[in-house]
Amino acid sequence: MKLLESIVTEHPKNPVDAVNLARQYLQEIVLCGLYRSNFFNYAAFQGGTSLRIFHDLDRFSEDLDFCVVEEGHKVDLEKISGYLKDEIMSYGLEFNIQIRDVEGGNICGFRIKGNTRDLLQAMGFPESTLMLIHPKALTDIKIDIDKETPKGYKVEHVFKSYPFQYGATIMDYPTLFAGKTSAVITRHWKNRVKGRDLYDFEWYIGQNVPVNMRFLESNLVREGLIKESEFNREVLLELLEDRFRVIDYNSALEDISLFVPSDKVPENWSPEHFIEVSKRIQIDDRHRYR
Repeated sequence: MKLLESIVTEHPKNPVDAVNLARQYLQEIVLCGLYRSNFFNYAAFQGGTSLRIFHDLDRFSEDLDFCVVEEGHKVDLEKISGYLKDEIMSYGLEFNIQIRDVEGGNICGFRIKGNTRDLLQAMGFPESTLMLIHPKALTDIKIDIDKETPKGYKVEHVFKSYPFQYGATIMDYPTLFAGKTSAVITRHWKNRVKGRDLYDFEWYIGQNVPVNMRFLESNLVREGLIKESEFNREVLLELLEDRFRVIDYNSALEDISLFVPSDKVPENWSPEHFIEVSKRIQIDDRHRYR
């Protein structure tokens, strides 16, 4: 039996669920490679995928988002790429790893692409599922690393033992919520609204997670939406209301339907719904963040 076949014990028949699950296993293999490269000595995991893997968010995710938490550290993308390649190949997988680093920009990272059918086959999915996937379909994971992390965050160190063993540095719960709230307010959507942002925002509210106001303020100042020291709960609610009134909710629902089971696709999304939800937001403005 191949190594991945012995690890992957669940094989959903629905092709969308199958691809989502396979992508998550690949994401964790990538995290193993990052761990072995000592990446988490100077960078932290953030975003929806970190929430899925470490906090049991009930939706799948596409990309991996990180930020540098050791000020002034220069990310060695070539070195990391070698570790990622070795880790992926150790599971019998062939994926192309493309380095992304725009000169003068604050985001660098990678694009990892490989054949979806080959991935599912390596994980032991039956032929009946493989035949539902286009033979040229690609599984594509984008890795973003923010080289200039806004101030005010807090991190924690965690270890995963199943189905892969690796450690990671991740933003703590209130900081993760602040990052997601910033995305809800500032995300520059093009053809498709990220319903995942809205789904996660409501999930945080339901979990009674307070938002790290210092980190959120730093993000909004960087985006030019507010000036420093002019931020409070009232301003936050106004920014959220303005955003919720202009979102295309049909597009948002189309997006989230690709990442959750059909019975979990919301039916009540509207400006009024999210404005009411946002009024339940809790604030964490303690001065113990970096």
